[in-house]
Amino acid sequence: MDAIVNFLIEQADSFYWAITVFVIFVLILIKAGVKPIVSALDAREAKIKTELEESEVAYSKAKDLQAQLDEQLRGAEAKISEMMAEARRDGETAKAALLEEGRVELEATRQRTMREIKGAHQAALVEVRKEMADIATLAASKIMSRELDTNAHQDLVFAAVEELAAQAEAN
Repeated sequence: MDAIVNFLIEQADSFYWAITVFVIFVLILIKAGVKPIVSALDAREAKIKTELEESEVAYSKAKDLQAQLDEQLRGAEAKISEMMAEARRDGETAKAALLEEGRVELEATRQRTMREIKGAHQAALVEVRKEMADIATLAASKIMSRELDTNAHQDLVFAAVEELAAQAEAN
């Protein structure tokens, strides 16, 4: 241990100078280097704080935008549902209108056909009456032109009816 103490005593002069230089160096370093380092750290801290605030603002805006888009999407879905329902209602209305139009047209066609049938029936009746009148006139003129007994009269009426039937079959 004496050797260490002797060594320190011999080197004490160098040791004090080394400590003095070290302290001066630290003081210069503190005086000259700490301020730029502290200001650089402060600037970096301010920059990080600003970026953090900006990111929080951007995040808030993104959340608001997402909420708006979600609301718009819900609105669009509701509008699509409403449009689909309206299209169904319009389709049902058009279907009902077409069915009603078809029913009206069918009824008009049925009535027109019934009128045509009735007209044809009336025309046939007129024709039959005309033929009967012609036959009756012919029979009456034949009866008038000759005096007939009962058998001849019956024969004449039967002949007129048969002639009428033959004419009706021909037409």
